[in-house]
Amino acid sequence: SFVRHEGARQGLGSPGLDIAEDPSEDFDPLPWEPDAGGGLGARQVSEPRSPGLVSERSPIPFVRKRSDWSGEVFSASRRAVRRIATAGGGACKFAPLFRDALRVEMEPVRELSAVVDGLLLLAPRDVEGGGTGGSSCSGEGAAGLFTVDADGLSQPLQWPSSLFPLLLVNMGSGVSILRVNSAADGDFVRVGGTACGGGTFLGLAWALTSARTFDEALEFASNGDARRADKLVSDIYGEDGCATLGLPGTLTASNFGKLGEDSGADGCSERDIARSLLQMVTQQSVLLASAFARHAGCVDRVFFVGGFVDEPNWIARGAIAANFRSLGGCAYFLRHSDFLGALGSLRCALRVLDEDP
Repeated sequence: SFVRHEGARQGLGSPGLDIAEDPSEDFDPLPWEPDAGGGLGARQVSEPRSPGLVSERSPIPFVRKRSDWSGEVFSASRRAVRRIATAGGGACKFAPLFRDALRVEMEPVRELSAVVDGLLLLAPRDVEGGGTGGSSCSGEGAAGLFTVDADGLSQPLQWPSSLFPLLLVNMGSGVSILRVNSAADGDFVRVGGTACGGGTFLGLAWALTSARTFDEALEFASNGDARRADKLVSDIYGEDGCATLGLPGTLTASNFGKLGEDSGADGCSERDIARSLLQMVTQQSVLLASAFARHAGCVDRVFFVGGFVDEPNWIARGAIAANFRSLGGCAYFLRHSDFLGALGSLRCALRVLDEDP
């Protein structure tokens, strides 16, 4: 069983690993925790070095590090930690490594449950039907709720006055879409998803461009123009035809559609291809989210979270916000949305202690 909480960590990618650890005694922890993140990198969340449980106002610093540094951790001194609450694919895949190298037993937490719990932990308690552990703040506040405007700038948002039902779009290597019905434990359902996610973007960027890392692919996309690769409605019908159809001419009719034409590759750079890839991936999730949100009656309560929309990927957040806005919705983002699984694992550990915040 868990005894005391010392920190929470999350790894991103496929397989992912979200960690909330509980040492049996006070000790000075190692600077990094091993992570099972894949191509999208690794993440860490750590609590203040205190023997007590986290209080309502305790700060939680969020630190990022690549996923190819695990050897540094396992070559260091072993921890006194005995059990760790973990969520993500790495909770099973890396369990033997943790057991043999650190004498740590992993306690798996269902990944989707951890993500939902992480969101609820951040939700303010004064939201109707909402928060289970957040402060009574509104606006951006500690949870950092925001959207992206038409100029690509982050704009702070207040939490919805009535939170449920809400849609949670978890974008990592793939995409899962959850409908959360209330703050009650387990009151959510996975309504759908797609295999076209961050892993698709990175894999196709590797195959179609010279980018060899996720950061390089994002840099290419930020300097590209998807219109040079994508066929738009205006390319098919012309401006007059678009008016007759009642569709905006800038609407994407076919991702990479221009590359199938005789002169399609003329003037289309690998940066344009990377931007088109990003558009394709984000559009898939936005279209699915919009359909599920309308069915659930919560088009104004859709949260996009996960490693694919974390801090470095501002361009994906901008594309998601613009596409979702064109469909009549407002995309919500969280400042630390890629750590929801770690926060949910922490909440699970605190539940075991019967001291849920």
